[in-house]
Amino acid sequence: MVYKPKKSLMTEVLSGLKKFEITAFLALCVTGIMLSPAMLFAGDNGPCIECHTKPDKLKVAEKAKIDPVTGEIKVSPMLIDEAAFKASAHGGEDFFCIDCHQDLDGKDVTEGHKPNLKPVDCITFCHDDPAEDYLQSTHVKLMRENNKDVPTCKDCHAGLSYHYTPMGEKSPRDVPRGTDPLHRKLTIDACGSCHQDYLNSYKNNAHGQVATLGHTTTDVPVCFDCHGKHKILNSSDPESKVGKERIMETCGSCHANANASFVRHVEHPQIKNIKYYKTLLAAIKNARSDPENLKKVIKNPQTILCIVFVMYVGILAFTFSAFGLHSLLSWFAVVRDEYRRKEHGDEEQH
Repeated sequence: MVYKPKKSLMTEVLSGLKKFEITAFLALCVTGIMLSPAMLFAGDNGPCIECHTKPDKLKVAEKAKIDPVTGEIKVSPMLIDEAAFKASAHGGEDFFCIDCHQDLDGKDVTEGHKPNLKPVDCITFCHDDPAEDYLQSTHVKLMRENNKDVPTCKDCHAGLSYHYTPMGEKSPRDVPRGTDPLHRKLTIDACGSCHQDYLNSYKNNAHGQVATLGHTTTDVPVCFDCHGKHKILNSSDPESKVGKERIMETCGSCHANANASFVRHVEHPQIKNIKYYKTLLAAIKNARSDPENLKKVIKNPQTILCIVFVMYVGILAFTFSAFGLHSLLSWFAVVRDEYRRKEHGDEEQH
């Protein structure tokens, strides 16, 4: 009889792990053989980047395309600036070319791949939710009620597409991320192109003054941080980010101590708007016929701010005027004394 030593628990565990590793490895091999190359490499942008970043590998550097909705003809570059693409909103690690463009794996591309591609529809493919929010917003509703042309996606976002290098034309593909300082600056310009009065009053605010100096990082709020990106609602709407119900939440996203007193801050001061002063003067002029309107105007925080601003400017003007007058009179006194001293000296010599 031969004695066999009993295996320790650790030995049995290690032996089981080795068997599991071998089984898992074989399973992966079988899976790799069974899956098609398209499934294995569907998320790889390498083949696309390899051709579209090198002009010598492209038959044409740009192509003319027709917008299926407007019929507008535009020229689209086939060259990709790899650095700009990777820095753009579409260049993330979880975003691939075939998310928008048709997968060409297994297709015959000897004569080019145009016959195998379908037009890219940004709204249908990815941005259907923002489009729906925008079309249902108060922004669009008021424009339609006033018979004004409603801006399309391109009207606002075309200016946000840019290249970091001179390669190619502007392309929606290279639109920067929402946190990009240039993106944030351009949105101010895009909103201000229609809302000039609000742009001017924004620049009178502490936020706008800093942004005007070129600091448009996420630390400084721009238009869409307060009003929303696509679902822009009137302040009377309960869901509005600047309405009474949500204003503390909106301000609190940056200011941790935002309370009811804090949100009384005037976001768009009218201190340099001549139209508001005319409205104030008109309310005073019509005080007898419409006293309620005068009360409403006087209670408006804008009025208080404008009065303080006028008083402040008045004090500054009086101070500098008085100082200037005092300096001028002092200068005349010095000249007079010098003239008298000279005359007295001439008399003594005679």
